[in-house]
Amino acid sequence: MTPAGFEQDTQAGANPDAARIGRKAVSLAILSLLAVALALTAALLVFAAYQYRSQVIAEAENRSIAIARLLEEHAAKTLSMHAAALSQMEWMVDDLGWDRIDNSPLLHERLKAMASLPVEVQSYWIIDENGRIRASSFEWPMRPLDAYDREYFRALASPGVKPGDAIHIGPRLSGKMRSEIFFTISRRMELPDHRFQGVAQISLRPGYFADFYRTVLHGSHDVILLMREDGEVLVRNPLSAPPDRIDIGHFPELITAPEKDGVFRAVTPLDGVERMMTRRKIPNLPIYVLYGTDVASIEKAWRDRVLPYALFAIPAFGLLCVLGGIALRRSRQAAAAQEALRRANAALEGRIAERTRHLDQALADKEMLLRDIHHRVKNNLQVILSLLELQAQRAPELEAPFSEALTRINTMGLIHEQIYRSTGISAVRLDNFVDALAGHLNSFHSRPGRTIVIRHRVEPLSLDLNRVVPFALILNEVVSNAFKHAFADRCSGTIAIAVTAENGSLHLTVEDDGTGASEPEAALVPDRRSMGMDLIRAFTRQIHGEYHFTREGGTRFDLVFPQQDGDAA
Repeated sequence: MTPAGFEQDTQAGANPDAARIGRKAVSLAILSLLAVALALTAALLVFAAYQYRSQVIAEAENRSIAIARLLEEHAAKTLSMHAAALSQMEWMVDDLGWDRIDNSPLLHERLKAMASLPVEVQSYWIIDENGRIRASSFEWPMRPLDAYDREYFRALASPGVKPGDAIHIGPRLSGKMRSEIFFTISRRMELPDHRFQGVAQISLRPGYFADFYRTVLHGSHDVILLMREDGEVLVRNPLSAPPDRIDIGHFPELITAPEKDGVFRAVTPLDGVERMMTRRKIPNLPIYVLYGTDVASIEKAWRDRVLPYALFAIPAFGLLCVLGGIALRRSRQAAAAQEALRRANAALEGRIAERTRHLDQALADKEMLLRDIHHRVKNNLQVILSLLELQAQRAPELEAPFSEALTRINTMGLIHEQIYRSTGISAVRLDNFVDALAGHLNSFHSRPGRTIVIRHRVEPLSLDLNRVVPFALILNEVVSNAFKHAFADRCSGTIAIAVTAENGSLHLTVEDDGTGASEPEAALVPDRRSMGMDLIRAFTRQIHGEYHFTREGGTRFDLVFPQQDGDAA
């Protein structure tokens, strides 16, 4: 196997691995791009979901805080108004005294009139220091009843009550005179010396508060609580229990739970639902209002907002996967087609390289053959030249006619020698050839006692084989005629040869400083019919040129012909 064949086989064996690596790189690039696109889409969806979640939670918090403030204002106005009414009841007791209260219906009428105005008030009560009910808005005269067992009485009758604790909010109770649910707001009455004088108490209907709370509920699963500071629930909406039930919840953990800006999360014990709670304390009263927003409803609102984006993102994911699969398949097909094209190009390049190698070898063989032919022709011309010289030596009368033929034959031999010695065989360097021809002619025409110098200035030009022979023979004839006729009666002289190129033409100039022929019939006269002139005319026509002679102190020959062969063009 040749080295070229071995190299091709090696490349063919390595290329499949390179192709597989290339296909793998393309596949990895497409998969990476697909992964980035999917990750970016997912990141945008997650970011939007996070933003909407924060937005929904913030909206729910702001809504809960606003509702809780509304509930706080309602409870504060309602309870503060009744706290002021308790102060008026204490003044009435101070004005009337217990005796007049027992013997006159005046206080009863006043209490009854006061109770008929606010819808949230069930009744008014005045209890003395012993727990006996002395007056109410229900009846007069008052039947024997006592409130000693009521929490509000025991709390306010305690000697340790501070001035700030003079208002007490009681739990839900069922009336002794009417079986109706109520809760109490009561005030400790004192004598001027701060001794306990009794309790002024107002019974409030929880239903009033429940009706109002129902109007401000935002969600069906939201809850509103009105609670004492010990966690006892006074009003709850929705109630989720019979309306005549006294105990509707005791959740101190909702009062003590840590908060942030009044908001906290807790599982409400009343139904086990996780809610976002907002807690507000009623100023100057031991009571709280709480508003709870169902966390599940917040999550649902968030999902409802994110759902359109999710519905868009899911098809986008699918479309990206489909497009990625198509791109991956197309890239693999393109890689396979590229690999097939590369193999075809490699095979074509191999065939071209092999064909070029054969052509180079054939061209080298041809050049070697032609060079050998020129060498043999040159040798044959040298043999012919030697034979003619021997013949001239045997017949002295033939020496003069043979001399011109010998120079012409030698000139042709020089041409073949230049072709043999040159790197190419299609053209001859004129500067090298003129230098060799000048040396040969100077040596051939040299005579003892005469010195003729040939100077030449030739540009480094090349001339094709079709025209170099006519050019060389023209130059040979002109220079030989100069040697023979221009210096017939002189011992020294100069012949100048110049070859230049200008505007696509070659210009040959041969000029001597001799005297030339003495008669018009001499060989240098252009109109005279001689073999040399006939050769000059014939070879000039062959190369499509023009020539002329000029005689001014010497003889000058000018030849102009195209640089490129017109037939070849």
